[in-house]
Amino acid sequence: MKLHRRVKIVATVGPSLSTKESLKLAIEAGLNVVRLNFSHGSHDDHLKTINWVREISKELSLPIALLQDLQGPKIRVTKFKEGAIFLSQGQEVFLIPGLAQGSDHEIGVDFLRLGEAVKPGSKVLLDDGLLELVVTEIKGDCIHCQVIGGGQLKDRKGINIPGASLPIECLTEKDLKDLEFGLSQNVDYVALSFVRRGDDIEKLREIIDQKKPETRIIAKIEMLEALDNLPTIIELADGVMVARGDLAVEVGQERLPSIQKQLIKLCNHMGKPVITATQMLESMVTKLSPTRAEITDVANAVLDGSDALMLSAETASGKHPARCIKVMSDIIDEVEKSIDYYHTEEDIAGNFMGFADSISAAACLSARKLNASAIVCLSTSGKTAVRISAYRPKAHIFSASEIADTLNRLSLVWGVRTLKISPYQDSEEAFKQIEELMLQAGVVKPGDTVIFTLGMPVKSKAKTNSLRIMSISDRGISVPS
Repeated sequence: MKLHRRVKIVATVGPSLSTKESLKLAIEAGLNVVRLNFSHGSHDDHLKTINWVREISKELSLPIALLQDLQGPKIRVTKFKEGAIFLSQGQEVFLIPGLAQGSDHEIGVDFLRLGEAVKPGSKVLLDDGLLELVVTEIKGDCIHCQVIGGGQLKDRKGINIPGASLPIECLTEKDLKDLEFGLSQNVDYVALSFVRRGDDIEKLREIIDQKKPETRIIAKIEMLEALDNLPTIIELADGVMVARGDLAVEVGQERLPSIQKQLIKLCNHMGKPVITATQMLESMVTKLSPTRAEITDVANAVLDGSDALMLSAETASGKHPARCIKVMSDIIDEVEKSIDYYHTEEDIAGNFMGFADSISAAACLSARKLNASAIVCLSTSGKTAVRISAYRPKAHIFSASEIADTLNRLSLVWGVRTLKISPYQDSEEAFKQIEELMLQAGVVKPGDTVIFTLGMPVKSKAKTNSLRIMSISDRGISVPS
């Protein structure tokens, strides 16, 4: 990644990033987090990607996070004899749960309990809201609908029922199998789709804690019901994704911008990383350059306070995946250079829940008062770096650790850069390694002030409880010319 870019980039893997060479180009262009979309592809496909990413990470000495995105309980139409049908405005059609193959007037649905979730007058949206039906009558298992907005409907397109409380589990059988695979491959994050309540997160957490407790959970906010439970969902998750595709269908596209801003603001306030996703550079699926509106959308997501921005079809199936990443990186870079959006002293002051929170706030306040070049977290879990990131300090944030998995996870977090150090016995040994790495990278110079956070005693890997203010000085470190 560019040294000075604070907001991170998530990119989805697909046919356009299906070789080690294409992945390497994407990472060199500025990719920080690789998204594995488990709505598509086999476990063998994903395993190849995971192995390549880990190989490239070692070759380039760059931490890269792996984000497993579970499909979730997405309701879909089944198939049609010709692969698609055309729905005309005013036409009567029938939604039939369990019907394997539909026709011009009969549409199969893969969710057998659909009749429990709708009633006359319910709106049914197909294919991300491109087509719209309204329920007129329910007779047994057959749901009678009238077409309000028509068009072509292809096999396996999604169904949304805005405002409905679906009698469905958040983790499907497929999700549980995919999750077992992902945890066995040491993914850094698991994204839970169609989160509705806090207990959805708790169910996933229980499984993860039994098998791979270091794995972090991202709650995808894409349902109307989730908006009523946001504080609880955000509190229980390790991060949030503003999944604008299904969310726009659920809430109505006119409400999406204000909801995006509110969501990001709440995540910032609660100190949880937040990803803004969907159609950020959609025109670049086929074109070499984004539209002016897309450039502004990316810039506004940065200004809103996003930790990371996500590319979907642009990199999964688009013609120019590495170029998309480079364009997004350049837009972020320019916004961060031209606008001072770092937190003030007043933003940092507040109520703290414990040692780590107090130390994190004190580090940011000290860095601001002393005009420190960097804040360095000596960490085993990376949690202190996440806390410091939430305060959006102007000083560069570094997390130093001997644990590669910790450094990989921090690839998602705003402003955090990583330093891989060797095992150490005491703080002086660790500081010497860190100082040398920072000097050699050119991020500090002799005389610069640096704030260190750490847990004492160091040898016992204690949780963060201490802060030290140091000056980069005469440790006898030779800096390459």
